[in-house]
Amino acid sequence: MAWLAAAIPGEGLASLATAREQAHSTDSGGGVWMRIGEMTWTMVQEAIAEGASAIIPLGSIEEHGPHSPMGDYVAIDAIAGQTGERTRDLVAPTMPFGFSEYFRHYPGTITLRPETLSGVVEDTVDCLLRHGVRRIVIFNGHAGNAPILELLTRKLRRERGILIPSVSPLQVIQAPELIKELYGAGFKLGHGGEPMGSLMMVLQPGKVQMERAGSYGRKDLWGMPTDGLGAFLFHGVRVAVPLDMRDVTPETGSLGDPSSATVARGQAMLNYAVDFCVEFMRWFRTVDPWGLAE
Repeated sequence: MAWLAAAIPGEGLASLATAREQAHSTDSGGGVWMRIGEMTWTMVQEAIAEGASAIIPLGSIEEHGPHSPMGDYVAIDAIAGQTGERTRDLVAPTMPFGFSEYFRHYPGTITLRPETLSGVVEDTVDCLLRHGVRRIVIFNGHAGNAPILELLTRKLRRERGILIPSVSPLQVIQAPELIKELYGAGFKLGHGGEPMGSLMMVLQPGKVQMERAGSYGRKDLWGMPTDGLGAFLFHGVRVAVPLDMRDVTPETGSLGDPSSATVARGQAMLNYAVDFCVEFMRWFRTVDPWGLAE
């Protein structure tokens, strides 16, 4: 896999970034318009007739520490847009809001009810299918959306007969080999730290204010270590419990160290995610999402 081959331990950040730039310069969309919001209806019709798949990008508006912009939907928007250009697949307008209830105490957070998010995505799928799209992939840019999407895609399989994958590009860039290559062995990612800080330096230049960054870390619950935003550990066993972000972090809302953010790391991760998504979309055209019996 070309997207993975560039992340060889020991090659260094410079070589990783160079490999990504070379891949993009020899395999680009040439400025092809594939965002539905920028196309005419006849252009969309032609793309569907040529067999284009459709990408539905989903993001969120939530805190990322006192230093980084809340609009992290711009990351999934960029990844989806660049992927669509390179694969000639349609890209639906990015949904900027997601299910972010556990961030609700931070001003600026906008969270949807699960049924609202599910309904909007289902209606989007319905429109695309009605217009003749045969393959649909959700690009999910927020972990909180995942359980809602699983329920919805199961419903769509049951009622419509189609399998719709949900790809999480921001999980892709947390691959251990990539993190070791970019940050060194033992580096810990964390909300309000990396990787979002570096990505925002690339996607929202000048908006990451490192002088505002503060303390970071994870708090215990009832003397037990917390694990994510949905559990604590009891004798090493994960026990589910509905936690909010302020239950597990300092006042800053940062779990991870924000000081390691750089433009170079952000660009390398962005390219890595796009390369993965390009390969996935090309592979997905070779399979039949309607082929499994209910």
